Amino acid sequence: MKFKNFLLIQPMHEKADRKERSSFNFPWGIAYLSSYIKAVGCNVQFLDGQVLQLPKEELAACLDRYDADIIGISAFSTQYNAVRYLSKYIKEKRDIPVVVGGPLATYQPRLVLETTNVDICVIGEGEFAVVELLNNYDNLEKVAGVAFKKDANIVVTQPQKNLVNLDELLEPDFDIFDMEKYLSQHNAYARKELVGKSIMFITSRGCPYNCNFCSKSSRYYRSLSPKQIFKMLKSLKDRFGINEVSFGDELFLISKKKFQEIAPKLETLNIRWGAQARINLMDKEFLAMIKRAGCIGIGYGIESGSQKILNNMNKQITVEQIETVMNQTKRLKIPVKVQLIFGYPGEDETTIQDTIDLFRRIDHPGRRFNVIVPLPGSSLYSYCIREGLIKNEPEYLCAIEKSFGIGKVHVNFTQWPDDEIYPRKYAAEEAMKNNYRNNSRLRKLKYFIGGLKRASGEHS
Repeated sequence: MKFKNFLLIQPMHEKADRKERSSFNFPWGIAYLSSYIKAVGCNVQFLDGQVLQLPKEELAACLDRYDADIIGISAFSTQYNAVRYLSKYIKEKRDIPVVVGGPLATYQPRLVLETTNVDICVIGEGEFAVVELLNNYDNLEKVAGVAFKKDANIVVTQPQKNLVNLDELLEPDFDIFDMEKYLSQHNAYARKELVGKSIMFITSRGCPYNCNFCSKSSRYYRSLSPKQIFKMLKSLKDRFGINEVSFGDELFLISKKKFQEIAPKLETLNIRWGAQARINLMDKEFLAMIKRAGCIGIGYGIESGSQKILNNMNKQITVEQIETVMNQTKRLKIPVKVQLIFGYPGEDETTIQDTIDLFRRIDHPGRRFNVIVPLPGSSLYSYCIREGLIKNEPEYLCAIEKSFGIGKVHVNFTQWPDDEIYPRKYAAEEAMKNNYRNNSRLRKLKYFIGGLKRASGEHS
Protein backbone atom coordinates (compact mmCIF):
# COMPACT_ATOMS: atom_id res chain seq x y z
CA MET A 1 0.00 0.00 0.00
CA LYS A 2 1.52 3.30 -1.15
CA PHE A 3 -0.46 5.34 1.38
CA LYS A 4 -0.77 4.87 5.15
CA ASN A 5 -2.75 7.90 6.39
CA PHE A 6 -5.79 9.24 4.56
CA LEU A 7 -7.24 12.56 5.78
CA LEU A 8 -10.83 13.28 4.73
CA ILE A 9 -12.08 16.88 4.81
CA GLN A 10 -15.55 18.39 4.63
CA PRO A 11 -15.58 22.19 4.15
CA MET A 12 -18.20 24.40 5.73
CA HIS A 13 -21.11 25.76 3.74
CA GLU A 14 -20.09 29.38 4.10
CA LYS A 15 -22.66 32.16 4.35
CA ALA A 16 -22.37 35.85 3.70
CA ASP A 17 -23.31 36.57 7.30
CA ARG A 18 -20.89 34.52 9.38
CA LYS A 19 -22.84 35.30 12.54
CA GLU A 20 -25.52 32.97 11.19
CA ARG A 21 -24.63 29.38 11.95
CA SER A 22 -24.58 27.11 8.93
CA SER A 23 -26.66 23.94 9.30
CA PHE A 24 -25.04 20.54 9.00
CA ASN A 25 -25.93 16.87 8.88
CA PHE A 26 -24.15 13.62 9.53
CA PRO A 27 -21.90 12.91 6.48
CA TRP A 28 -23.06 9.44 5.47
CA GLY A 29 -20.97 9.42 2.29
CA ILE A 30 -17.78 9.91 4.29
CA ALA A 31 -18.84 7.26 6.81
CA TYR A 32 -19.17 4.68 4.03
CA LEU A 33 -15.98 5.87 2.35
CA SER A 34 -13.99 5.48 5.55
CA SER A 35 -14.99 1.82 5.86
CA TYR A 36 -13.66 1.08 2.38
CA ILE A 37 -10.41 2.98 2.92
CA LYS A 38 -9.79 1.11 6.17
CA ALA A 39 -10.60 -2.20 4.48
CA VAL A 40 -7.49 -1.85 2.28
CA GLY A 41 -5.23 -1.14 5.25
CA CYS A 42 -5.12 2.65 5.29
CA ASN A 43 -5.71 4.74 8.43
CA VAL A 44 -8.45 7.36 8.26
CA GLN A 45 -8.82 10.71 9.98
CA PHE A 46 -11.63 13.19 9.46
CA LEU A 47 -11.70 16.97 9.76
CA ASP A 48 -15.23 18.35 9.55
CA GLY A 49 -15.18 22.08 8.87
CA GLN A 50 -18.97 21.97 8.75
CA VAL A 51 -19.58 20.65 12.25
CA LEU A 52 -16.77 22.82 13.65
CA GLN A 53 -18.04 25.88 11.70
CA LEU A 54 -14.58 26.67 10.34
CA PRO A 55 -14.30 28.98 7.31
CA LYS A 56 -11.86 27.68 4.69
CA GLU A 57 -8.98 29.80 6.02
CA GLU A 58 -9.33 28.39 9.55
CA LEU A 59 -9.92 24.88 8.20
CA ALA A 60 -6.69 25.08 6.19
CA ALA A 61 -4.74 26.14 9.29
CA CYS A 62 -5.92 22.96 11.04
CA LEU A 63 -4.41 20.70 8.37
CA ASP A 64 -0.91 21.11 9.80
CA ARG A 65 -1.95 18.98 12.80
CA TYR A 66 -2.49 15.89 10.65
CA ASP A 67 0.20 13.53 9.38
CA ALA A 68 -1.51 12.57 6.12
CA ASP A 69 0.08 11.30 2.93
CA ILE A 70 -3.13 11.71 0.89
CA ILE A 71 -6.05 14.11 1.40
CA GLY A 72 -9.62 13.81 0.16
CA ILE A 73 -12.11 16.69 0.06
CA SER A 74 -15.86 16.10 -0.18
CA ALA A 75 -17.51 19.09 -1.84
CA PHE A 76 -20.72 20.40 -3.33
CA SER A 77 -20.66 22.62 -6.41
CA THR A 78 -21.22 25.63 -4.14
CA GLN A 79 -17.89 24.82 -2.44
CA TYR A 80 -15.65 25.27 -5.48
CA ASN A 81 -13.96 28.29 -3.91
CA ALA A 82 -13.18 26.30 -0.74
CA VAL A 83 -11.66 23.48 -2.81
CA ARG A 84 -9.55 25.95 -4.77
CA TYR A 85 -8.28 27.57 -1.56
CA LEU A 86 -7.65 24.32 0.33
CA SER A 87 -5.90 22.52 -2.52
CA LYS A 88 -3.56 25.50 -3.03
CA TYR A 89 -2.79 25.61 0.69
CA ILE A 90 -2.06 21.88 0.82
CA LYS A 91 0.26 21.95 -2.20
CA GLU A 92 2.21 24.89 -0.79
CA LYS A 93 2.86 22.89 2.40
CA ARG A 94 3.22 19.29 1.23
CA ASP A 95 3.79 17.30 -1.93
CA ILE A 96 0.90 14.87 -1.46
CA PRO A 97 -2.10 13.93 -3.65
CA VAL A 98 -5.32 15.89 -3.29
CA VAL A 99 -8.48 14.02 -4.28
CA VAL A 100 -11.94 15.60 -4.57
CA GLY A 101 -15.27 13.75 -4.54
CA GLY A 102 -18.93 14.70 -4.33
CA PRO A 103 -21.14 16.70 -6.72
CA LEU A 104 -18.42 19.23 -7.59
CA ALA A 105 -16.02 16.52 -8.80
CA THR A 106 -18.81 14.51 -10.43
CA TYR A 107 -20.27 17.33 -12.49
CA GLN A 108 -17.24 19.59 -13.03
CA PRO A 109 -14.12 17.35 -13.10
CA ARG A 110 -12.33 19.14 -15.95
CA LEU A 111 -13.03 22.57 -14.52
CA VAL A 112 -11.72 21.52 -11.10
CA LEU A 113 -8.54 20.00 -12.52
CA GLU A 114 -7.90 22.93 -14.86
CA THR A 115 -8.39 25.71 -12.31
CA THR A 116 -7.29 24.28 -8.92
CA ASN A 117 -4.43 22.31 -7.41
CA VAL A 118 -6.51 19.14 -7.20
CA ASP A 119 -4.85 16.02 -8.63
CA ILE A 120 -7.78 13.61 -8.97
CA CYS A 121 -11.57 13.91 -9.21
CA VAL A 122 -13.79 10.94 -8.34
CA ILE A 123 -16.77 10.96 -10.70
CA GLY A 124 -19.84 9.43 -9.08
CA GLU A 125 -19.90 7.16 -6.04
CA GLY A 126 -16.65 6.93 -4.17
CA GLU A 127 -16.58 3.62 -2.28
CA PHE A 128 -15.16 1.36 -4.98
CA ALA A 129 -13.36 4.12 -6.88
CA VAL A 130 -11.27 5.07 -3.85
CA VAL A 131 -10.23 1.45 -3.27
CA GLU A 132 -9.13 1.13 -6.90
CA LEU A 133 -7.39 4.50 -6.67
CA LEU A 134 -5.39 3.45 -3.62
CA ASN A 135 -4.46 0.10 -5.16
CA ASN A 136 -3.54 1.54 -8.57
CA TYR A 137 -2.26 5.01 -7.83
CA ASP A 138 0.72 4.54 -10.17
CA ASN A 139 -1.57 3.44 -12.99
CA LEU A 140 -4.73 5.52 -12.69
CA GLU A 141 -5.89 4.63 -16.20
CA LYS A 142 -6.99 1.30 -14.70
CA VAL A 143 -9.34 3.05 -12.25
CA ALA A 144 -12.93 3.50 -13.44
CA GLY A 145 -14.73 6.75 -12.66
CA VAL A 146 -11.86 9.19 -12.12
CA ALA A 147 -10.33 12.17 -13.86
CA PHE A 148 -6.73 13.21 -13.28
CA LYS A 149 -3.88 15.34 -14.53
CA LYS A 150 -1.25 13.64 -16.67
CA ASP A 151 1.49 15.91 -17.95
CA ALA A 152 -0.36 18.77 -19.65
CA ASN A 153 -3.52 16.75 -20.26
CA ILE A 154 -6.60 15.70 -18.34
CA VAL A 155 -7.52 12.03 -18.53
CA VAL A 156 -11.09 10.86 -17.85
CA THR A 157 -11.38 7.10 -17.40
CA GLN A 158 -14.30 4.86 -18.28
CA PRO A 159 -17.42 5.30 -16.11
CA GLN A 160 -17.91 3.20 -13.00
CA LYS A 161 -20.41 0.40 -12.96
CA ASN A 162 -23.40 1.41 -10.89
CA LEU A 163 -23.80 -0.17 -7.49
CA VAL A 164 -27.20 -1.81 -7.82
CA ASN A 165 -27.76 -3.25 -4.34
CA LEU A 166 -27.03 -0.76 -1.55
CA ASP A 167 -27.44 -3.54 1.02
CA GLU A 168 -24.08 -4.88 -0.17
CA LEU A 169 -22.21 -1.79 1.06
CA LEU A 170 -19.90 -2.18 4.03
CA GLU A 171 -21.35 -0.86 7.28
CA PRO A 172 -20.63 2.88 7.69
CA ASP A 173 -17.72 3.74 9.98
CA PHE A 174 -18.79 5.83 12.98
CA ASP A 175 -15.45 5.65 14.81
CA ILE A 176 -13.90 8.64 13.02
CA PHE A 177 -16.68 10.98 14.22
CA ASP A 178 -17.47 12.80 17.44
CA MET A 179 -21.04 11.53 17.18
CA GLU A 180 -22.53 13.71 19.91
CA LYS A 181 -21.97 16.74 17.69
CA TYR A 182 -24.26 15.25 15.04
CA LEU A 183 -27.08 14.17 17.36
CA SER A 184 -28.35 17.59 18.41
CA GLN A 185 -29.52 18.90 15.04
CA HIS A 186 -33.20 19.83 14.90
CA ASN A 187 -35.26 17.61 12.63
CA ALA A 188 -35.51 19.37 9.26
CA TYR A 189 -39.20 18.52 8.93
CA ALA A 190 -40.45 19.05 12.49
CA ARG A 191 -41.90 22.21 14.00
CA LYS A 192 -41.59 20.98 17.56
CA GLU A 193 -38.48 21.36 19.65
CA LEU A 194 -36.02 18.49 19.61
CA VAL A 195 -36.64 15.97 22.37
CA GLY A 196 -33.74 13.56 22.85
CA LYS A 197 -31.31 12.80 20.02
CA SER A 198 -31.88 13.22 16.30
CA ILE A 199 -29.88 12.29 13.20
CA MET A 200 -30.20 12.71 9.46
CA PHE A 201 -30.31 9.25 7.84
CA ILE A 202 -30.08 8.47 4.11
CA THR A 203 -31.63 5.25 2.79
CA SER A 204 -31.36 5.78 -0.97
CA ARG A 205 -29.34 7.44 -3.71
CA GLY A 206 -30.69 9.51 -6.56
CA CYS A 207 -34.24 10.25 -7.67
CA PRO A 208 -36.28 8.73 -10.52
CA TYR A 209 -37.70 12.13 -11.51
CA ASN A 210 -35.98 14.70 -13.71
CA CYS A 211 -36.90 18.22 -12.62
CA ASN A 212 -34.97 20.61 -14.84
CA PHE A 213 -33.59 22.68 -11.94
CA CYS A 214 -32.36 19.73 -9.86
CA SER A 215 -28.76 18.60 -9.46
CA LYS A 216 -29.24 15.05 -8.23
CA SER A 217 -26.77 13.10 -6.09
CA SER A 218 -27.00 10.26 -8.62
CA ARG A 219 -28.69 9.82 -11.98
CA TYR A 220 -29.83 6.35 -10.92
CA TYR A 221 -32.25 5.67 -8.06
CA ARG A 222 -31.47 2.83 -5.65
CA SER A 223 -32.58 2.16 -2.08
CA LEU A 224 -31.67 0.07 0.93
CA SER A 225 -34.15 -2.73 1.53
CA PRO A 226 -36.74 -2.28 4.33
CA LYS A 227 -34.89 -5.00 6.26
CA GLN A 228 -31.58 -3.12 6.04
CA ILE A 229 -33.22 0.22 6.90
CA PHE A 230 -34.66 -1.33 10.06
CA LYS A 231 -31.32 -2.92 10.95
CA MET A 232 -29.44 0.39 10.62
CA LEU A 233 -32.08 2.41 12.48
CA LYS A 234 -32.11 -0.11 15.32
CA SER A 235 -28.32 0.07 15.48
CA LEU A 236 -28.43 3.88 15.63
CA LYS A 237 -30.99 3.73 18.42
CA ASP A 238 -29.15 1.07 20.42
CA ARG A 239 -25.71 2.59 19.99
CA PHE A 240 -26.41 6.34 20.12
CA GLY A 241 -29.86 6.62 21.70
CA ILE A 242 -31.51 8.38 18.77
CA ASN A 243 -35.28 8.76 18.96
CA GLU A 244 -35.81 11.11 16.02
CA VAL A 245 -34.76 10.83 12.37
CA SER A 246 -34.78 13.23 9.47
CA PHE A 247 -34.63 11.09 6.33
CA GLY A 248 -32.25 12.92 4.03
CA ASP A 249 -33.18 11.06 0.86
CA GLU A 250 -34.04 13.16 -2.16
CA LEU A 251 -37.30 11.18 -2.14
CA PHE A 252 -37.89 8.86 0.81
CA LEU A 253 -41.65 8.38 0.43
CA ILE A 254 -41.41 7.04 -3.10
CA SER A 255 -43.87 4.14 -2.98
CA LYS A 256 -46.89 3.18 -0.91
CA LYS A 257 -46.07 -0.50 -1.44
CA LYS A 258 -42.49 -0.08 -0.24
CA PHE A 259 -43.56 1.98 2.76
CA GLN A 260 -46.03 -0.73 3.82
CA GLU A 261 -42.97 -2.89 4.52
CA ILE A 262 -41.13 -0.14 6.40
CA ALA A 263 -44.05 1.22 8.44
CA PRO A 264 -44.34 -1.64 11.00
CA LYS A 265 -40.59 -1.46 11.62
CA LEU A 266 -40.74 2.30 12.28
CA GLU A 267 -43.65 1.76 14.67
CA THR A 268 -41.68 -0.98 16.48
CA LEU A 269 -38.72 1.34 16.99
CA ASN A 270 -40.96 4.19 18.20
CA ILE A 271 -38.90 6.78 16.33
CA ARG A 272 -40.29 10.17 15.34
CA TRP A 273 -39.36 11.03 11.77
CA GLY A 274 -39.78 13.40 8.84
CA ALA A 275 -39.08 12.99 5.14
CA GLN A 276 -39.43 14.36 1.64
CA ALA A 277 -42.37 13.29 -0.52
CA ARG A 278 -43.89 14.10 -3.91
CA ILE A 279 -47.36 15.51 -4.39
CA ASN A 280 -48.23 13.11 -7.20
CA LEU A 281 -47.41 10.03 -5.12
CA MET A 282 -49.51 10.81 -2.05
CA ASP A 283 -53.14 10.02 -1.22
CA LYS A 284 -55.31 9.70 1.89
CA GLU A 285 -54.35 6.07 2.51
CA PHE A 286 -50.62 6.72 2.15
CA LEU A 287 -50.78 9.79 4.40
CA ALA A 288 -52.72 7.93 7.10
CA MET A 289 -50.10 5.19 6.97
CA ILE A 290 -47.18 7.55 7.49
CA LYS A 291 -49.03 9.32 10.30
CA ARG A 292 -49.49 6.02 12.18
CA ALA A 293 -45.81 5.20 11.61
CA GLY A 294 -44.64 8.24 13.58
CA CYS A 295 -44.28 10.94 10.91
CA ILE A 296 -43.95 14.40 12.48
CA GLY A 297 -43.32 16.38 9.30
CA ILE A 298 -43.32 16.05 5.55
CA GLY A 299 -41.68 18.05 2.77
CA TYR A 300 -43.34 18.84 -0.55
CA GLY A 301 -41.50 20.40 -3.47
CA ILE A 302 -44.41 22.53 -4.63
CA GLU A 303 -42.10 25.11 -6.27
CA SER A 304 -44.92 27.15 -7.86
CA GLY A 305 -48.69 27.56 -8.00
CA SER A 306 -48.54 28.17 -11.75
CA GLN A 307 -49.12 25.20 -14.05
CA LYS A 308 -47.04 26.96 -16.71
CA ILE A 309 -44.03 27.11 -14.40
CA LEU A 310 -44.54 23.53 -13.17
CA ASN A 311 -44.54 22.37 -16.79
CA ASN A 312 -41.43 24.41 -17.57
CA MET A 313 -39.72 22.69 -14.64
CA ASN A 314 -40.77 19.22 -15.83
CA LYS A 315 -42.16 18.84 -12.32
CA GLN A 316 -44.80 16.27 -13.36
CA ILE A 317 -47.42 17.51 -10.91
CA THR A 318 -50.54 19.63 -11.32
CA VAL A 319 -51.95 22.52 -9.31
CA GLU A 320 -55.07 20.43 -8.68
CA GLN A 321 -52.95 17.64 -7.18
CA ILE A 322 -51.21 20.17 -4.93
CA GLU A 323 -54.53 21.44 -3.58
CA THR A 324 -55.90 17.96 -2.97
CA VAL A 325 -52.85 16.55 -1.23
CA MET A 326 -52.13 19.66 0.84
CA ASN A 327 -55.70 19.61 2.14
CA GLN A 328 -55.49 15.88 2.91
CA THR A 329 -52.19 16.36 4.74
CA LYS A 330 -53.61 19.28 6.74
CA ARG A 331 -56.69 17.29 7.78
CA LEU A 332 -54.39 14.63 9.24
CA LYS A 333 -52.48 17.37 11.11
CA ILE A 334 -49.13 16.41 9.57
CA PRO A 335 -46.88 19.51 9.55
CA VAL A 336 -45.78 20.45 6.04
CA LYS A 337 -42.55 22.09 4.90
CA VAL A 338 -43.01 23.40 1.36
CA GLN A 339 -40.24 24.28 -1.07
CA LEU A 340 -40.85 27.22 -3.41
CA ILE A 341 -38.81 28.68 -6.29
CA PHE A 342 -38.93 32.28 -7.50
CA GLY A 343 -37.79 33.60 -10.88
CA TYR A 344 -37.81 30.36 -12.88
CA PRO A 345 -37.91 30.77 -16.70
CA GLY A 346 -41.40 31.98 -17.57
CA GLU A 347 -42.01 33.76 -14.25
CA ASP A 348 -44.11 36.91 -14.48
CA GLU A 349 -46.80 38.78 -12.52
CA THR A 350 -49.43 36.20 -13.45
CA THR A 351 -47.42 33.16 -12.32
CA ILE A 352 -46.57 34.84 -9.03
CA GLN A 353 -50.22 35.67 -8.42
CA ASP A 354 -51.10 32.05 -9.26
CA THR A 355 -48.81 30.93 -6.41
CA ILE A 356 -50.24 33.49 -3.98
CA ASP A 357 -53.77 32.41 -4.90
CA LEU A 358 -52.93 28.73 -4.47
CA PHE A 359 -51.77 29.25 -0.89
CA ARG A 360 -54.83 31.36 -0.14
CA ARG A 361 -57.08 28.53 -1.36
CA ILE A 362 -55.31 25.87 0.68
CA ASP A 363 -55.15 28.20 3.72
CA HIS A 364 -51.39 27.88 4.18
CA PRO A 365 -48.88 30.64 5.03
CA GLY A 366 -46.42 29.41 2.43
CA ARG A 367 -42.72 29.80 3.04
CA ARG A 368 -39.85 31.86 1.77
CA PHE A 369 -39.10 31.53 -1.92
CA ASN A 370 -35.64 30.47 -3.06
CA VAL A 371 -34.57 32.60 -6.01
CA ILE A 372 -33.51 30.15 -8.70
CA VAL A 373 -29.77 29.40 -8.78
CA PRO A 374 -28.72 27.08 -11.64
CA LEU A 375 -26.44 24.31 -10.33
CA PRO A 376 -24.03 22.04 -12.22
CA GLY A 377 -25.62 18.70 -13.01
CA SER A 378 -29.03 20.21 -13.76
CA SER A 379 -30.64 20.65 -17.18
CA LEU A 380 -31.08 24.33 -16.35
CA TYR A 381 -27.33 24.77 -15.80
CA SER A 382 -26.54 23.10 -19.13
CA TYR A 383 -29.02 25.46 -20.79
CA CYS A 384 -27.30 28.46 -19.20
CA ILE A 385 -23.91 27.32 -20.51
CA ARG A 386 -25.27 26.71 -24.03
CA GLU A 387 -27.02 30.08 -24.17
CA GLY A 388 -24.10 32.04 -22.72
CA LEU A 389 -26.05 33.04 -19.60
CA ILE A 390 -23.09 31.77 -17.54
CA LYS A 391 -19.95 33.01 -19.26
CA ASN A 392 -17.23 32.32 -16.70
CA GLU A 393 -17.84 29.14 -14.68
CA PRO A 394 -15.13 29.62 -12.01
CA GLU A 395 -16.40 33.14 -11.31
CA TYR A 396 -19.99 31.90 -11.22
CA LEU A 397 -19.20 29.03 -8.82
CA CYS A 398 -17.33 31.40 -6.51
CA ALA A 399 -20.25 33.84 -6.63
CA ILE A 400 -22.85 31.28 -5.53
CA GLU A 401 -20.78 30.10 -2.54
CA LYS A 402 -22.22 32.65 -0.11
CA SER A 403 -25.14 34.01 -2.08
CA PHE A 404 -28.08 32.55 -0.19
CA GLY A 405 -29.79 35.23 1.85
CA ILE A 406 -27.91 38.28 0.50
CA GLY A 407 -30.25 39.25 -2.32
CA LYS A 408 -27.92 38.35 -5.18
CA VAL A 409 -29.36 37.40 -8.59
CA HIS A 410 -26.90 35.24 -10.53
CA VAL A 411 -28.95 34.49 -13.63
CA ASN A 412 -32.07 36.54 -14.34
CA PHE A 413 -34.65 34.57 -16.32
CA THR A 414 -37.40 37.22 -15.98
CA GLN A 415 -38.22 40.45 -17.78
CA TRP A 416 -37.59 42.45 -14.59
CA PRO A 417 -34.32 44.19 -13.72
CA ASP A 418 -32.12 42.38 -11.17
CA ASP A 419 -32.89 44.92 -8.47
CA GLU A 420 -36.63 44.14 -8.68
CA ILE A 421 -36.33 40.36 -8.14
CA TYR A 422 -35.93 40.32 -4.36
CA PRO A 423 -38.49 43.08 -3.63
CA ARG A 424 -41.02 41.11 -5.71
CA LYS A 425 -40.11 37.91 -3.90
CA TYR A 426 -40.54 39.54 -0.48
CA ALA A 427 -43.85 41.07 -1.53
CA ALA A 428 -45.17 37.67 -2.65
CA GLU A 429 -44.10 36.08 0.63
CA GLU A 430 -45.82 38.82 2.61
CA ALA A 431 -48.99 38.44 0.51
CA MET A 432 -49.16 34.73 1.34
CA LYS A 433 -48.69 35.43 5.04
CA ASN A 434 -51.33 38.16 5.03
CA ASN A 435 -53.83 35.88 3.31
CA TYR A 436 -53.21 33.26 5.97
CA ARG A 437 -53.57 35.79 8.78
CA ASN A 438 -56.85 37.04 7.31
CA ASN A 439 -58.11 33.47 6.96
CA SER A 440 -57.15 32.84 10.59
CA ARG A 441 -59.07 35.89 11.76
CA LEU A 442 -62.08 34.77 9.71
CA ARG A 443 -61.91 31.28 11.25
CA LYS A 444 -61.78 32.78 14.75
CA LEU A 445 -64.73 35.04 13.98
CA LYS A 446 -66.80 32.13 12.62
CA TYR A 447 -65.89 30.07 15.69
CA PHE A 448 -66.89 32.95 18.00
CA ILE A 449 -70.23 33.49 16.20
CA GLY A 450 -70.88 29.74 16.25
CA GLY A 451 -70.23 29.72 19.98
CA LEU A 452 -72.67 32.55 20.54
CA LYS A 453 -75.34 30.73 18.53
CA ARG A 454 -74.78 27.52 20.46
CA ALA A 455 -74.95 29.38 23.76
CA SER A 456 -78.13 31.17 22.64
CA GLY A 457 -79.70 27.87 21.66
CA GLU A 458 -78.86 26.34 25.02
CA HIS A 459 -80.56 29.19 26.92
CA SER A 460 -83.64 29.53 24.72
